[in-house]
Amino acid sequence: MANNSLSGSVSSLLCHPMNKNSQLRYLDLSQNLLSEELPDCFTNWKFLVYVNLGSNNLKGSIPESVGSLSNLQSLHLPKNQFSGDLPLSLQNCRSLRLLDVGENNFSRFVPSCMNQNIRALKLRSNQFTGNIPSEICQLSSLMILDLANNKFSGSIPRCIHNITSMIFPNASIEHEFNIVSSKSKYVSDYSDTLMLLMKGQELSYSSNLELVHMIDLSRNNLSGVLPPELFALTSLQSLNLSQNHLVGKMPEEIRDMKLLESLDVSKNKLSGPIPESLSILSFLSHLNLSFNNFTSKIPTGTQLQSFDALSYIGEKLDKKEQHGEEDDFEEFLFGFYASMGVGFAVGFWVVCATIFFNRRCRHGYFKFVDHVKDKLYVFIVLKMKSLR
Repeated sequence: MANNSLSGSVSSLLCHPMNKNSQLRYLDLSQNLLSEELPDCFTNWKFLVYVNLGSNNLKGSIPESVGSLSNLQSLHLPKNQFSGDLPLSLQNCRSLRLLDVGENNFSRFVPSCMNQNIRALKLRSNQFTGNIPSEICQLSSLMILDLANNKFSGSIPRCIHNITSMIFPNASIEHEFNIVSSKSKYVSDYSDTLMLLMKGQELSYSSNLELVHMIDLSRNNLSGVLPPELFALTSLQSLNLSQNHLVGKMPEEIRDMKLLESLDVSKNKLSGPIPESLSILSFLSHLNLSFNNFTSKIPTGTQLQSFDALSYIGEKLDKKEQHGEEDDFEEFLFGFYASMGVGFAVGFWVVCATIFFNRRCRHGYFKFVDHVKDKLYVFIVLKMKSLR
């Protein structure tokens, strides 16, 4: 029933007493006009494996009864007005692999409400505060971690390398995000879908979702240095740390992230040279280092020099050594314009000197000026007469 104009409360549906033989597996009411709070009636829907209530006007908190959905594999609640804490009862959803509660007003995240099988956790654009809890490192099966646009502070947890599914490229099982229901009289199997912001644009991932490994911690209040342990996540394809308050150098350990396709550390306070090891990342197709305090030169002979200038804007880089041909051209233009100025000045004074020192030229010049003045006077007088 997605993509309609359904409005009002969902209480009449969720709290309707169900027949014991009812085995509804999939509930999709996304992109409607539903409002009010979710009723605490999920105990009636124990066979659900997929719930999508995204893009509505639902508010309040997530009811504790959601923990009774022991078969639930995917829960989508983005773009609503939910608030409060994520319920601890979510830990009872042992089959839950994808949780998307982005673009709401949740204020506190307790990792203990997550089960160890969670693969994708999208909490972006909420009101989560405090440090990123170290317990998140215990979610070793995570492949997608999106905490962007919140109010997280403190440093990036050094234990983050314990998320082993982001270290070993083959750690994820094929079809990891397929929604499977095989306990009824029929068997259904289809791929889940998730909107992710990667390479500077929001894209929808479905059948290829199990291939994605990403971390997005952008637009928070994170501080401190980049922990080397972060760069031990060698199967990461996208890393976004932009718009924080991170300081220090970028570790040379970034050379180990050989599958990295997108890196954004813009609008921080990072300093020092751009690591030479960054040049060996052959899959890197999106890079943004702008508005930091990087110095030295851009590593030569690599695709790093092919990125748009916006990738480096605001940096104090040694570009003379990097862009010799461009600088030579600029020096040529500078010399050309300078010589034009000198030539004009010399020519002007030569003409003036000729008029001043040569009587015939001087008389001819003043005669010419008097002639022009007389013609201009006559033209003005005739023009004024015609206007009368």
